Amino acid sequence: MKKRLVAVLLISALAITGCGGGSKKPTEPEGDVDTAAVEVPSEYNHSTQKVTTEPTEAVPDEKTITVTATGDCTLGKTQSQGYEGSFWSYYDNKGADYFFDGVRDIFSEDDFTLVNLECVLSDSNAKVDKQFNLKGKPEYTAIMTGSSVEGCSLGNNHTLDYGEQGLIDTQDVLDQANIVYGYNDHVGTYTTDDGLVIGVVSASLLSMSDERVNYIKNGIKSLKEQNVNLIIASCHWGIEREYYPNDYQKKIAHEIIDEGADLVIGNHPHVLQGVEVYKGKVICYSLGNFCFGGNRNPSDKDTMIFQQTFKYVDGVLQPEIDSRIIPCRLSSTGDYNDFQPTVLTGGEGQRIIDNVNSYSSPFGSASFDSEGKLINTSN
Repeated sequence: MKKRLVAVLLISALAITGCGGGSKKPTEPEGDVDTAAVEVPSEYNHSTQKVTTEPTEAVPDEKTITVTATGDCTLGKTQSQGYEGSFWSYYDNKGADYFFDGVRDIFSEDDFTLVNLECVLSDSNAKVDKQFNLKGKPEYTAIMTGSSVEGCSLGNNHTLDYGEQGLIDTQDVLDQANIVYGYNDHVGTYTTDDGLVIGVVSASLLSMSDERVNYIKNGIKSLKEQNVNLIIASCHWGIEREYYPNDYQKKIAHEIIDEGADLVIGNHPHVLQGVEVYKGKVICYSLGNFCFGGNRNPSDKDTMIFQQTFKYVDGVLQPEIDSRIIPCRLSSTGDYNDFQPTVLTGGEGQRIIDNVNSYSSPFGSASFDSEGKLINTSN
């Protein structure tokens, strides 16, 4: 029995350590094999390292609108002037491109140029009874279209110099020339190449009546409902040949800004007045005469171009003010009016900047450096 038990135990031990390999090491591979070069299939490569991707920051959408504004543009003459030496004769002899030749490069580099069109463009002879009736010919729209003038204000005291028909004729030729305009309850809109929309509202406020002011306020409301990006209010107001605005101008200018205008441009005094910054918005109380066919030799030929660039980030207008004035004379010569506004530099240009600073000083909110750049001192 004892021998038999030993035999059984021996057989069991052989079964455990036999063909199953037991503790025997695996046979080494034969031949010259570089085991370091053996690739592990990707399905067996269970790396625990996580790959993280940083979130990309959204790039803000930035756009700008550069607006240029001028003073009174009477593209015509008064009924009392003869033909020789008049605006009409200059047009016939020199052509449409003559008048803005000295400033065309400024107009063409902006997004929107706005002038105060202080005359009718009509063939009508049905003038109303008044001292000065200002009229140009319908084809004079080429003066504007040929020099990158995109908009005009009609809210002034000469819009009806030739009655209702004169106004209708003027509106028709502006529409045909694709020049936008503001006039009383008519608001104009212009879309820039970047898709931003500019709104223009304009009225004559010489009567100082609430009805006239409401044309501006209601126009602003209408433009806001249209979700335009920029609102310009053009106001005809003040006293002729006065270099400082009256109390009414200042009061209404502030109300117009409070209503939502982004820029206020004033005209009518025929001379330059000061500039104010109110609640972060610019008010130009008077830009004077510019291309002015109504007077062959005005005693004060000083004028200026106002220009401002508005910046938008994701469609929101930014608060910083980037604006300047460009000193000009309404004629290329100082001896008489040749109806060709010209940029002034050097001492003459500085003289105009100094004058505007003097006219602006009562507001204490804006001044201009030697290059005409606005310094906002209201902050």
